[in-house]
Amino acid sequence: MIDPEAPQQEQTVTQVSQTPTGARESTYTSSRPSVTPGFRLRQLVWLAAGVVDAILALDFLFKIIGASSIGFVSFIGTLASGLSAPFRGILPTAVTAGAHVAYWPDVVAIIVFGLAAWIVVALIGIVAAPRPGPSRTA
Repeated sequence: MIDPEAPQQEQTVTQVSQTPTGARESTYTSSRPSVTPGFRLRQLVWLAAGVVDAILALDFLFKIIGASSIGFVSFIGTLASGLSAPFRGILPTAVTAGAHVAYWPDVVAIIVFGLAAWIVVALIGIVAAPRPGPSRTA
């Protein structure tokens, strides 16, 4: 998949090969994405934010539907507990009839981590932006 943000770099290649009947020259132009380190770093930040948000969303979903805390559900709960710890107490935990719990610190953490990722990606874009060349004065 080629990202639309990745600038394209065109390259013209001339290849000369020697054959028994004589020299043969072929020229072709290739267009491939020019990927900068900043571009890859932005992708890495979005990937990390997506994984964190997925863990928190799964934990919220498992708590809402009242899933038993064994195996995978327990593993996700352990990971999400550490990720949502700074946001405990901001909003109350709502308990509905039965064992269904709406654990709002997960939702707050999803929003905060998403905003933080957006800010970090914007900063990477600013720092990794191409610098203009030296200006010439007459």
